[in-house]
Amino acid sequence: SGLVVACSWTPWRKPVAQTAPSRDRLKLVWVSLDGFQPEALRPWLSKMSTHHPRGIQWLIDSARGNSSVKVVSPTITAPSHISTLTCVGSGEHGIMDNSMWTGTEMVVGFNRKYAPQNWVTALRDQGLRVGVAMYPSIDATADDRKADVGSFYDNPGSSPQILSFDGTLKSLAFTVPSRSGDQAPYQMEFQRGTDSSVSVVTPWGVVGPLELAKPVDVLFTANIGGVERRAGISFMALTRDAAFDSIEVSPVQVMPAYDESLQKAIDERGLVFSALRDYRFQSNQKAFLATMDHRNSALMTLDEMLIERQDLDAVMLYFEDLDALLHAYYKDTDRETDVVAFLERFDQKLGRLLTKIPETADLLVVGDHGMSAISYVLNSRKILGADIASKGLIAGGGGTLYFYPPKGALDQDPPSDLNLEAVAESLRQMDFDLTGAKLFGKVIVRGTPEAAAEGLTGKNLPWIMAFANDGVGFKNSMEDKLLLARAKWAEIPEALREKYPDPILNGKLQVPVPAGQHGHWNEIPQMRTRLVLEGPRLGQIDPARIQSMLELVPTVADAQKWERPSGCKAK
Repeated sequence: SGLVVACSWTPWRKPVAQTAPSRDRLKLVWVSLDGFQPEALRPWLSKMSTHHPRGIQWLIDSARGNSSVKVVSPTITAPSHISTLTCVGSGEHGIMDNSMWTGTEMVVGFNRKYAPQNWVTALRDQGLRVGVAMYPSIDATADDRKADVGSFYDNPGSSPQILSFDGTLKSLAFTVPSRSGDQAPYQMEFQRGTDSSVSVVTPWGVVGPLELAKPVDVLFTANIGGVERRAGISFMALTRDAAFDSIEVSPVQVMPAYDESLQKAIDERGLVFSALRDYRFQSNQKAFLATMDHRNSALMTLDEMLIERQDLDAVMLYFEDLDALLHAYYKDTDRETDVVAFLERFDQKLGRLLTKIPETADLLVVGDHGMSAISYVLNSRKILGADIASKGLIAGGGGTLYFYPPKGALDQDPPSDLNLEAVAESLRQMDFDLTGAKLFGKVIVRGTPEAAAEGLTGKNLPWIMAFANDGVGFKNSMEDKLLLARAKWAEIPEALREKYPDPILNGKLQVPVPAGQHGHWNEIPQMRTRLVLEGPRLGQIDPARIQSMLELVPTVADAQKWERPSGCKAK
């Protein structure tokens, strides 16, 4: 995405007091664990051989917490985090999804500009210093989306390359883009050994032989945007049978940072943001988990650096590991051994990180939504019907189905021959005949009191927002089938096999591997998340009194005697 241009004026910020650095200065460590849903994690946790005393099990069972906090609607990462930071619903900040329709194109929700003041900006306006690591929307693209010290997701502008290497080829040359227009691409070459192992010849020496599903970094100094940075290129062997099959090569990668001292510390430690991780590798769990480990090690080091600094009042950290695991492997017993082993490693790293928090600082740990197992994937267009679908744009994924105005102004009204309430009512009454239950837990029409009650106000929203009941997901497939797939643990009754006989799609019934999803109505129990409050000030608050994500910032701000964002209303 392009750079968001800031306004021509800069908010006045109270000067920070020039006191000597102190470990006692840090007052808050805020940790967001994406997808932190205790009941979804328990089956894996029960099979772990070791648990860190301050790890995930402690956060769920022993820390002071509440496991039924209501998430904002929609229950998706971008709107949830932005709503939490601004204390307002999705209708006010306008971010509906991780990927959303603008009236002209689909865009990444995390990158979209939003008007309400976020808490990081509010703290900085008070003269407090904030550090962030990968926190959603605090990406330094504008002054009001920036902390004092921080790092954000790298966006090198290119994807990893998957390069094939057949059994007869002895060498293969390829190039990696430089990221900078004043540098030539980097030339690489495969070299096969007599034992079928493969090494990579780079401008900085030979790398290898490569091991299956074990990322290897090559670090070097490069001019990135006019600044000398420590950069990296990563390699990983993906498959190995009798002979080597393929290799993944990352683009040039760095650990993006703002604050010169943090950038220098990152480069000195050789930390780079791993561009290897990719959901394409869910079918190869060893490679998928290895790339998560690869990225995770660098990020944990970065998080420790922020906590150990002596010039910050608050630190906000974000982890997507639990969410990625549940999306890829929820209820997948066939791959459980590798997943549990990864979770043990993550648990040890997280526990060690949490023990580094000084006793004078408070700890808040929270998820951003829950997770449910996908049982059925349905055709969004078939559900709405061809006539209705032709009048607007259908977007959705996971447990959400959005019916947007067609291309043009997002706030346009529906045509006179489209009765939105009648369409919504037909969706509310729709039975899902594979379960005998209602298909949707909630169907909301834009501009209604029901929408306002969910924080979905304003006209820059879909005409209709439909949230499925648990276990149902949507795709925008053009196939003229209601039932596209079922997970392998879902039984189809004999009577329904006559209605949906096997095979039903391309000559066979599609059976996806078990996986997880979110995006459901926020009242569904599986969408609730866990909140932990520990420390000298937050430890005085009963977590059970906090029922909604929108209450988090005002509660913490009041406990710290810090000002709230301008949009936070008094209780």
